[in-house]
Amino acid sequence: MTTLFLFTAVYLLPTFIMFYMSVDIFLRNPKRAEHRLLSLFTFAYGMMFLGEFFRNASPIEMSPAFVTYWFGNAGLLVFSTSLHFIFRVSNLRKKIPRFLYPGIFYAPMLIVLVTYLFQTNVINSQRFEQVGLFIYPEFNSSYLITITVGNVFHTLVFTLLVYTRKQLNDARRGIITLLIFAASLTLIWNILFGYFSFYGKIPPYAYMYGGLFWAAAITMSMRRFDFLASYQTRFATLYNLNPSAIVLLDRSGVIESANPAAYQLLEETELVGQSFLDYLPQNKRTDWLEHYTHHFDSSNQFIEYETKVATIQKQERYVVMDGDFVFIEQELHGMLLIRDIQASKEAEQAIRFFAYNDPLTKIPNRRSFYETAAAELLQHASCSIAVVDLDGFKAINDTFGHQIGDEYLIHIAQLLEEHVAEIGFAARVGGDEFFLLLYDQTPEQLHHFATSLLERFQVNPFTLAEELIDIRTSIGISFSPDHGINLDTLIHHADQAMYDVKNNGKNDYRIHDTMDKTLRQH
Repeated sequence: MTTLFLFTAVYLLPTFIMFYMSVDIFLRNPKRAEHRLLSLFTFAYGMMFLGEFFRNASPIEMSPAFVTYWFGNAGLLVFSTSLHFIFRVSNLRKKIPRFLYPGIFYAPMLIVLVTYLFQTNVINSQRFEQVGLFIYPEFNSSYLITITVGNVFHTLVFTLLVYTRKQLNDARRGIITLLIFAASLTLIWNILFGYFSFYGKIPPYAYMYGGLFWAAAITMSMRRFDFLASYQTRFATLYNLNPSAIVLLDRSGVIESANPAAYQLLEETELVGQSFLDYLPQNKRTDWLEHYTHHFDSSNQFIEYETKVATIQKQERYVVMDGDFVFIEQELHGMLLIRDIQASKEAEQAIRFFAYNDPLTKIPNRRSFYETAAAELLQHASCSIAVVDLDGFKAINDTFGHQIGDEYLIHIAQLLEEHVAEIGFAARVGGDEFFLLLYDQTPEQLHHFATSLLERFQVNPFTLAEELIDIRTSIGISFSPDHGINLDTLIHHADQAMYDVKNNGKNDYRIHDTMDKTLRQH
């Protein structure tokens, strides 16, 4: 009874733990290679403990067979699957030629074939002795060779893990750190209980209990790996459903990944492998590449970088980019979050436009005129103000209606813009009142300007169906510095001159405070 209890504690309990872990890991995600590998690893380790239970419970004559066909082969499977798992979870597999992966990890399993073909075991001691309740292998050269091979394997694993940790810059680094710690404990345990004899004090093959550290660490790593996979799944969902375009770029700006919103924004069917520069307007490419390269080299994120993208149809759209830089499979990549601000940009431009332009005629409004004219007065030796007031506009509105009246105003605004295009600008400042700002005009030039403007109105009446509506205006003009250097003063004097025309027959012009009292007669 004591023997059964002892064997259960030292063999069957670890077997049960290993088998439970194997099933639990496999059922977590049987479709993933990492889960299948780790499940097979823990199962093989459990088989080693189970084999030792039956070997020690059987006659000593059976020990060579148990070691040859059970214990040794299970140990080889532990070796192969654990090494394969490390390469798989750390992405070191990508450094192995494709024709070698994963077969190279299972080359040691050829020893199993040799064992069955030649009915001999080349890696374990075949001599045993009974010491108390346990049957121990003879402490000979075969045994020591087996221990040495195992320790070389663990040293190789430890070296690979240290190398892998240096290559990683993401959350997997923590997983590898845990495995390094477990590999260190396992190696120390194997050296202590493998090269020194503890016959009669602890169970045989005591070094395999060190593997419990390794199995526990790998299982914990798998749980963390599952969490990362779950996190990546959640990220992938956000990535695919995000309404903003997301692209992953290498250092030169080649697209390695793009979410559905990116394809929609750029109106493209294939983005991977294309240069992101191809989707920028020509005049934006140099600035963007300098900005991206600078931040890539320093790994500093950037936010609110405003530029334009060009769709495959060459339609330009305003966008704002946020960028960050992440390591993916040991390589630095740039991740861009691109927000389409075309609609808001158009709304912003519309707001800005109508803040400074008349909504009906689209020419500058009173605010624009005052701000621009005040600045221009400081820049030019002389500026002229012309106040243009329509004659009889109320009658047109009353006769033809306000819609026709609006079209009439638009027609006049166009004529004014055309007439001042080379020497100034026009603005609508009231219902039927317009201001003109003219640069560096002499009195003689002002006379010519006003005369030619009235002639333009005369030869370009407003056309309504087959009816022509004449354009009649009263124009008053003042200029700096003769009539003042202040904008309000100049407008006041031009307004006075305009009213002088109104009171003297209309449809003419007058320059303020001149000796020329001649009005055009019609």
